[in-house]
Amino acid sequence: MSTIVKRNTPIPCVKKGMYTTVEDFQTSIDINIYEGERSHVEGNTQLGEFVISGIERAKRDTAKVEVCFEIDANGILKVSARDKVTMVENSVVIENAKGRLSTAEVDAMVAEAEKFAAEDAAFTERLSARNAVEKLAYDLLELGQECEIDKLCDKAKEVREWLDEVSITGTTAEYNGKRTEMETLMTKLGVR
Repeated sequence: MSTIVKRNTPIPCVKKGMYTTVEDFQTSIDINIYEGERSHVEGNTQLGEFVISGIERAKRDTAKVEVCFEIDANGILKVSARDKVTMVENSVVIENAKGRLSTAEVDAMVAEAEKFAAEDAAFTERLSARNAVEKLAYDLLELGQECEIDKLCDKAKEVREWLDEVSITGTTAEYNGKRTEMETLMTKLGVR
């Protein structure tokens, strides 16, 4: 999850962000739009969602999808997404009164975000560590296959299985430990 339009941004405004795929040869991306102050979806209010299909079929982290948030003077939000290669696009319009929070609800949400700021920061750090391990395991497997190094492939598969077992319940230290194991093996094999 990422913040595109920060609270108290003057309107009308246009803000953009670039996103990519998380799996090989993914041809669609789910775009979910949330309003809130927390750093992850739990604790925020979903305003809308849509799917952009027909994106570039490529390795993960290759496709480039631009997501644009446009808020007009009436508070109407239009979110659009466009693949930079295939030029396919899709969008959704969210009306001001439909599903939006009142001023009191926003104030309560801000207070809750402040209350749970440390917890949210720890969650974000843990998720970032997990994503780094997942990316390195993916890269390690690909490198092992290209260079025909079984030890790399085996280690990557072992870590990916471990990731499946722990889901997102692993600790930051556990994720960092797995990353260190893979980096040490790469150094030992001279492929770093």
